[in-house]
Amino acid sequence: MKKIILLVLLQATWTTGFAQNLSFKFGIAFKRPDLDVRWNVPTNLLPSNVWVYHLLPRKFSPTVLSNLMALGPFTGKEVIRSNANEILFKKTDNLTTLWVSWRLGAIEYEPANPFGPTNLARDVPEEAQVPQLTTNFLKEIGIDVSEIEKKADGAPDFHVWSPLTMYPVNRVVITNIGFRAVNFRRSVDGATFVGNGAGGNCEIQFGEHGKPSKIRLSWRNLERQNAFPVAKPATLIKWIREGKAVQGMVRMDGEPINWKTAKSLTINQAELCYYAGDPFSPSDWLMPFAALWTSVDTGHGSVDVEIDCPVIDER
Repeated sequence: MKKIILLVLLQATWTTGFAQNLSFKFGIAFKRPDLDVRWNVPTNLLPSNVWVYHLLPRKFSPTVLSNLMALGPFTGKEVIRSNANEILFKKTDNLTTLWVSWRLGAIEYEPANPFGPTNLARDVPEEAQVPQLTTNFLKEIGIDVSEIEKKADGAPDFHVWSPLTMYPVNRVVITNIGFRAVNFRRSVDGATFVGNGAGGNCEIQFGEHGKPSKIRLSWRNLERQNAFPVAKPATLIKWIREGKAVQGMVRMDGEPINWKTAKSLTINQAELCYYAGDPFSPSDWLMPFAALWTSVDTGHGSVDVEIDCPVIDER
């Protein structure tokens, strides 16, 4: 099932024994103490315990950095920032950049677009070739492909897509595919990473001759910190009523939800997910939460919406 998961920011305040106070900063907050909430999934769908992970730097080797520099290609003269945590290259066109962050385990490569109606992209790989190209590239930069979220058959869950650019030239439309792209997410303990930090929403584009033409990924090292019990469905329902969960976006053609008058909330699917922040507000902790797929009886019809809820039972 294609996941449309709300980006949530969880902040952890650590005390003795690693108790934490989770706070959702994105999403639509709501509170309804008397809301009729129905749990319509197996009670054992979520695990009984969950780990909290410490996110650590990933040191890319000099060989990896050299290979990334060759994509530009970049030279030492194009370094505009370099310290113990990161290095940033930028060409004089101010469009082609390479940023490598050891602290965030991140690689971002953004080239200028050289293509146009008189300079079409050639020898771009076919979609069927992209999974193997992705696997080979990840191995080259030291990322274990087994950590990628998997399909039902156990294969890496690569989402491959292609853009189609059309150029009108002398009343004739010229079409060209400039690259083939792949999106993927990291997985830990069978749970999905959400957001752009530590392994959520990674993307690689492969252009002419199968060469990476754009890279955006973050893949920090993980260290298990401590295990915590997962709240029971009755506790999650209680937290939803108390306003500790947040509502995701409703479809554009859907009816806005008025929680004051909503008749009921039915939980049809529950999944454990992890969040580690995004490039603008990265966290040093990988925190679990429950992504709940629900149907809301508004009194005027039914609206499907995702509800994100804390999952650790501090008791």
